[in-house]
Amino acid sequence: MPDNLIVPPPPSLYETGHHSARPDLSRPVLVQVAIIVATFVVGGLVAGLAAATLWTPPTGMVLEGKWYRGLISIEPPVIGQNVDQGVFAATAWFSVCAIVLGLLVGIAAAVWLIRSELVTLAALAVGGAIGGGLMLLVTSLLSPEDPNGLAKSAADGTVLQDSFQLASPWLVLLVPGSAMLALMVIFLMWAPRQIDEHTGGVKR
Repeated sequence: MPDNLIVPPPPSLYETGHHSARPDLSRPVLVQVAIIVATFVVGGLVAGLAAATLWTPPTGMVLEGKWYRGLISIEPPVIGQNVDQGVFAATAWFSVCAIVLGLLVGIAAAVWLIRSELVTLAALAVGGAIGGGLMLLVTSLLSPEDPNGLAKSAADGTVLQDSFQLASPWLVLLVPGSAMLALMVIFLMWAPRQIDEHTGGVKR
């Protein structure tokens, strides 16, 4: 063998044998954004349907051209209890479905869509707002008509259902808020583990 023959060093065991315990299921940035937004669109429609289905509209009666929530008798006029449970229940079911939607998408994005943390965060904010708006739209479309308008032409004693009403329209922000919260929690929990794995691999 000639003295000046250079033998290449063997490949590093770390480079060839090290595999991350976390599967790399990342996508290009634009595809990642499209996946998140599309998930929120579908999820917003489903969550809105769920909130409208789980909510039970309260009833009331018409008296002298006006609708009174909780009115159970007009001779004499008697108001039942829990006249505000319609708004409370609608707000509660909407909030639960919005938070569940945001958490599910946020966790999924943090685990599988790891191309860019900042892009993921921005996509969750925009897509979550779209999903929350779609939830509000679906609940409005599936809601009974406004009984106050129907009462003007209805006879006394007519029973009408209340419409789906929220305590505040800003509840739509529960979707992006819970999604970003889930994302940040997963990142904060996962980042130290990744650093430890990388450091341990270099030492070996």
